[in-house]
Amino acid sequence: MGAPSHFQLLSEKTLHHTADPALVAYCPSMDLVALVTIDQQVLIYRLNGQRVYGATQKTGAYRVTSIRWKPNGQLLAIAWSDGSIRLVGAESSKIVHWFSTGIRQASDITCIGWSTNLTNRSTSSVTQKKGEDSWNTILATGELDAILDLPRDLSLIDIETSLPKLSVLAAGGSDEVFSSRSSLDALFRAFDPKDNNAVDVMVVGTLPGTIHLSIYDSFEIGSFPSPRLPGDTASQLVLHASHKQYSTHSLLLRASAPGPRLYFVPMDLRFISASSEYLSLLASRATALQNLLRYIDQVQLQMSIEWKSTQELPGRFLSNINETLMEKDNRDIVQALYHSVATGHTFPSVREWLVDELSERGHKRWDKAVTTGLENLRRLVHENMLPALERCSLILSRFSGIAKFQGSNSSLGFTTQQINTIMDRVACLHLVSSKILIQVVDELELFTSFSSWLRNEIDRVASDASASPADDAAAEKEASIDHNKVLSYIQNAMTSSPLAIYMEKPPEDFLEDWTHGEDGMPMYDLLDKQLQKQERGLPYIKLLPRVEVLYKLLMRQTGMIFGQIADAEMRNVLFGKPYEVGPAHDDSPMHMRMIAENKSTCETYIAYVPGGSQGILQVVRVIMSLENGISSPHSVSSTSLQLGNGIIKDLKIWDDSEILALWESNTTTSLLNIPYKSNLKGNLSNYALNYSPHSSKGKGGPTPHFSNQEVLQQFCKYKLSTDQAFVPERLEIRASSDMRHNEGGEKQADSRRIILLSKDRLHYRVLRLGKADALSEVAEDEDISMS
Repeated sequence: MGAPSHFQLLSEKTLHHTADPALVAYCPSMDLVALVTIDQQVLIYRLNGQRVYGATQKTGAYRVTSIRWKPNGQLLAIAWSDGSIRLVGAESSKIVHWFSTGIRQASDITCIGWSTNLTNRSTSSVTQKKGEDSWNTILATGELDAILDLPRDLSLIDIETSLPKLSVLAAGGSDEVFSSRSSLDALFRAFDPKDNNAVDVMVVGTLPGTIHLSIYDSFEIGSFPSPRLPGDTASQLVLHASHKQYSTHSLLLRASAPGPRLYFVPMDLRFISASSEYLSLLASRATALQNLLRYIDQVQLQMSIEWKSTQELPGRFLSNINETLMEKDNRDIVQALYHSVATGHTFPSVREWLVDELSERGHKRWDKAVTTGLENLRRLVHENMLPALERCSLILSRFSGIAKFQGSNSSLGFTTQQINTIMDRVACLHLVSSKILIQVVDELELFTSFSSWLRNEIDRVASDASASPADDAAAEKEASIDHNKVLSYIQNAMTSSPLAIYMEKPPEDFLEDWTHGEDGMPMYDLLDKQLQKQERGLPYIKLLPRVEVLYKLLMRQTGMIFGQIADAEMRNVLFGKPYEVGPAHDDSPMHMRMIAENKSTCETYIAYVPGGSQGILQVVRVIMSLENGISSPHSVSSTSLQLGNGIIKDLKIWDDSEILALWESNTTTSLLNIPYKSNLKGNLSNYALNYSPHSSKGKGGPTPHFSNQEVLQQFCKYKLSTDQAFVPERLEIRASSDMRHNEGGEKQADSRRIILLSKDRLHYRVLRLGKADALSEVAEDEDISMS
């Protein structure tokens, strides 16, 4: 090798709190560094040192166990020791999603893997041929039968962007993600037809030995017990690797006993390889529907709060005078105020109540409570609830179309009839919401007239003076009041609002005895008839029109569909035979990477430091054959290197050609670039690794020994700074991302970056390759043709 070249320093940050060396991650698509401090603060920094996000999201004994960026860099997954995963928006700094791995007791999460897999489906028949970007061009070719797929193309039409954006909800609810424009937009992203051939998969391993799968951020497939190892030994997931071209994922498991041994297990996600071409659309819209249901839940909760605010204060005022009137005059306040409006005479008890208890101050509070509450309720229904329900109907229409075109043999997990049932529940909510909107507008108009009359009545009875110019003004104001509306409000809405039939809270256990609309029976016609009966004053099913009841019935029905979809996917997850890799301690450096060879063959490389051998680098290669989405290991081989008398402090498989290793010898830390593919063209050094059949003891043949000087000569391509104040201890690389490609399709050399965390854990540096070196490296790292 020639003289070592230097990395370019992009950023250096001094932390106020000690960082956890195992919890550092570089965003694949943006210049953001995420890390966790030992006091459980999750922090995200820009390269200039500006803090984008920082929060301690849990208290007590819970702690962060793992962090992972989404492949496109838009979300950060934060795993906690209670088995929960929180997804934070990179730009919104809000918790976009939250879900649990299904473990009831507090349990550490041992690994998070987040990857993108291609479904090998064309995004659209319109774009199958390069350069044909319009229907006119296709029509001119005369090859319609060969290239057009009308159902698919219709399903991928971007309709949602034509709808108005959902409005932001007021802060203070249980789901803060809906309280800002940026987080709301991040949550409700329209489906991009360009993503029709890809599925995001999250793999989470837990300490009790389960593997949890989810797709499209938060659509949960379910939890699986980790594969049993030889001797019926339990295991935990410690590393995950995948390649976008394959539906097979590589898992590295650690045996629970009788020693810290590693095992390789392939996991075949057949629901990707054998799925319909609508899997991406289905999964993304199912996630969008879940988010809409969360949004509707928050809307109906805020509607309930606003309606209660219109009832509580007036209810207290009216309750006091009602008791007095019943005791003295054997009448209620409705009769007394109706009498005052109709005759102009005010009963003494009412006069005393208006002057002494209600007065001008009480009237202002009454007016503000009712007016504000009704206006907010109108806004929530008009700007939030109805638009959300329209979006639900749009998504469900896509589901219905997918079910129709898949036929009776589809393994989607739902039928057209089941989707129609959910659409019926959405229609019920839409009907009730429209009724509420009409009633709120009417009640607000009636209350405005009543409030004006009430204020005028308070002023009139409070004045003891005889006729005066002021009395003439009062008479003119009295004449401007619509007394018909005042009488209508007193009689129909003052003590018992018609909104109560929709907004009153149902009993907590009403679902246990609920029999209406079960087994997928339509409810819309039933609801319409019950509302007609209520309007005519006839007995009706009082629970049916309530918003919370209809929402919970909708949730129950959609929960069944989501469960059926997840069950259909779970049946298509297969775990292969475990292969022993070798011994490794819990804190031993290790990393794993999948490499594409061709459509039917892939390779997985596992680099680790064997237990008790701090200077030995062991690399295990697993070659797998793939057919119809099912893997079968072809061969397992390994090789090893003895790197002088130094210590390997950390290592990462950087790309498809070399391993980066932090190697310390004689108090000096060096960054080594070790080629690990024996057939690599243009090796970084003159040395090529030789793989031999792998034995159960983790040995793949003799281990070559290098002296310290030979290690530096052969593998030290990039020289680190000799700054004694910064001694690197932890190495993190920038993961590959589709965002690395610019519009021209060329890789950005600027993406090859690493993070070094210092030994004191209070400093980190972001480094990148020099421009010339980077371009040469990128040329060697071009995507492999999948011919």
